[in-house]
Amino acid sequence: MEQQEYIKVRNSQINYYRDIPLYYQTGVASYALYKPAGIRVSQLRIKQQRHPSLYIEQQDRICAIQELQKGFNQYISESIKNGDAVSVKATLCDLVEETLSEPRAGTLKVLPETVDRLVSGYSQHPEILKAFASMSFKDYTTVIHSVNVMALTLGFCFYSNISLKETKKLGLSALLHDVGKTEIPLSILKSPRRLTAEEFKIMRSHPTIGHVIIREKNKLGGNVALGALEHHEKLDGSGYPRGTRNISYVGQLLGIIDCYEALTNEDRPYRRAKQPLETLKFLKEDVESGKFNRKIFEKFCYSLI
Repeated sequence: MEQQEYIKVRNSQINYYRDIPLYYQTGVASYALYKPAGIRVSQLRIKQQRHPSLYIEQQDRICAIQELQKGFNQYISESIKNGDAVSVKATLCDLVEETLSEPRAGTLKVLPETVDRLVSGYSQHPEILKAFASMSFKDYTTVIHSVNVMALTLGFCFYSNISLKETKKLGLSALLHDVGKTEIPLSILKSPRRLTAEEFKIMRSHPTIGHVIIREKNKLGGNVALGALEHHEKLDGSGYPRGTRNISYVGQLLGIIDCYEALTNEDRPYRRAKQPLETLKFLKEDVESGKFNRKIFEKFCYSLI
């Protein structure tokens, strides 16, 4: 069997695989069964690294992601109970990264459960989510940005006394607002320079792509999908992709939080990340010019305290 039909498993994820068989490489393009379905690799063997590099078959890819998702969700709940913000965020980032690897295959459907667990855990350990957005990771990625935006959104919802049902929808929409970027070329996403007009046109397509992935491919609902579609729209009509002034509440909220998070965390070749207070002053100018909703912006400012 050809080598490309197997996918290497991260060492940190081996313990999650129970129902998926794992393989090891025996030659340049040959593999043998290491662990059958129905059992796990022992924790001691994993801890002592007494195992070869392990792989899954390409045909098991979706089932493997679903099994990882279940394991990640359980670990997230345990870490919240223990007050371990670092583990919660690291595991959540791993979960989202795996989930976004095949978003058109329906893998996003497990994320409502993830957000439910985070919302439920927040009431007992509010310090967990407050620590998220200020917690630095070595490499700033779309996944980390999305997790930070979700954490800030949930913090806003709890400050604003929004119902748990609506909080979960807004949190899920925040987590998935940039899912359309999974189909934007990496050469554009990670460009070390300003984008050309043509490249920027491609980048501006990600809200529409994300809307389709969430609503049509994963059936997560129109309200959740609106966050992806409208988070770059502006109330004065200067945004994209539609240039509409009629923006949903989730679109207006995520527009503010998305900008705040990106400006405070992402360094770019033509600008450095800003301090929180500097960023809020910058966004206030957009509020004054009619791009953002004043009441939502003011509530967001207070939710950061």
